[in-house]
Amino acid sequence: MQIVLVRHAQMAGDPYICPESPVKGCLSEDAGVGQAERAHAALKDTPVTAAFSSPYGRAVQTAEIVLRGRGLRVKTLDFLKEWLPDHGIRRLPTHEYEALMKRNDERFVEETWKTEMGEGCFEMYARICPAFLSELAALGVHHRMGGYIFENGAEKHSIAVFAHGGSLNVLLSFLLGLPPFPLGRFQFALTGIAMLRFKERKGIHYPSLVIPAHHASGGGR
Repeated sequence: MQIVLVRHAQMAGDPYICPESPVKGCLSEDAGVGQAERAHAALKDTPVTAAFSSPYGRAVQTAEIVLRGRGLRVKTLDFLKEWLPDHGIRRLPTHEYEALMKRNDERFVEETWKTEMGEGCFEMYARICPAFLSELAALGVHHRMGGYIFENGAEKHSIAVFAHGGSLNVLLSFLLGLPPFPLGRFQFALTGIAMLRFKERKGIHYPSLVIPAHHASGGGR
């Protein structure tokens, strides 16, 4: 089994819009669409048996481009949304919002577990992680004893998740067993891909992060 985490391409328009499928106009034409097309080419030989996406348009449009031609339905899940700012802050003019974010960035990380800016670190973990485990359980993959046990046939799953830098950070950290921390452990480039594969020991399957080479492989192990 494997899980493929994909960050959306460069967005255009309203960052909070949740449009109906098929999605158009949520990725920038000059960069975002091309990024998603390149991700489509990069993943064309990667099997996908289930696909999940944040409902935000930039994530869904990326998923639809990347998975084009597979005849696979993308399931949108609210819990995969990006970090949720306070509603009052969300309505601020861009320059005021950016000034607030800059002041927040001047704090020590240990002072940012929960702030007036919006969703706290533990709140974000509580929103994302149990709900994702429920989706895995529906596919026959159950979180047990520090790893995962598979129902018959579930080991064949290849799950693609399309979301955002923040929500993917939480999900990847959780799946790898890293403790929660207010600062992201990973930096996902636009259409950046992280792949987790599962290895079995004594009937329990454990995820590991696959780090591919960017150069031509010499065929070694």
